[in-house]
Amino acid sequence: MESKMSKTKINLPNGLECYCFGKEETEYIFGEVFTAKHYLMNGISINDGDCIFDVGANIGLFVLFINQLQKNGVKVYAFEPVKQIFDVLRDNVSLHSDTNVSLFNYGFSSEYKSDKPFTFFPHMAGNSTTRLNEKLQEKDAMYTLLDKELVEYLYQDSEQTFCQLKTLSSTISELGIESIDLLKIDVEGDEYAVLQGINEEDWSKLKQIVIEVHDIEDRLENIQNLLKLHDFNVIVERNNLLPPTFNNYNLYAVRN
Repeated sequence: MESKMSKTKINLPNGLECYCFGKEETEYIFGEVFTAKHYLMNGISINDGDCIFDVGANIGLFVLFINQLQKNGVKVYAFEPVKQIFDVLRDNVSLHSDTNVSLFNYGFSSEYKSDKPFTFFPHMAGNSTTRLNEKLQEKDAMYTLLDKELVEYLYQDSEQTFCQLKTLSSTISELGIESIDLLKIDVEGDEYAVLQGINEEDWSKLKQIVIEVHDIEDRLENIQNLLKLHDFNVIVERNNLLPPTFNNYNLYAVRN
């Protein structure tokens, strides 16, 4: 299904050209990735020759950030289930990235699903989700952070789309992955389900993990317990770019 919104090209604060749906959200994510460097904190590093899984790649700002690091031999696998967003991800990688990037138009969960319903928000594509009720609860909190008209604009023109989900272990097997040096997960509430799709024999292949956690229904505690069970040292920080009412955390896990 074709989206009501079309992509536009903007200049990011560092002058980098970027295709996106909405400037407001894109500049916010730029602040997280490029300015605050949320994915390179608390012992997380990216080195020459690393294998990186970007789960919930959105329009590709993290992929472009990795490219800016100019590390040699880095291999990036970027996964985005929503077709409308995936098309913009592909355009941004084509526009800028000379990193070895492979793109996949599917997401991850605890089991295979061929047609999982997602809600796509054209004005804030990174918030597209399988968990619409949780996102609508966040909308109420956003009124304390942003102008009412802007909040209403961000939620306008939403549409339902159907996406493919696999398990991480099935993809590790299909691609012949021996080691994942950094697993980045940003999937708007489905982060625990993503981890549940890792078979026991594949946990030892994971070296570093960074996850944006939406702490609803004990999600943060469950994820911490699972990672500690698999011998990771875990650090959790509240996302300081959002007010406490959002219950958003960044979790950093490095294998002991």
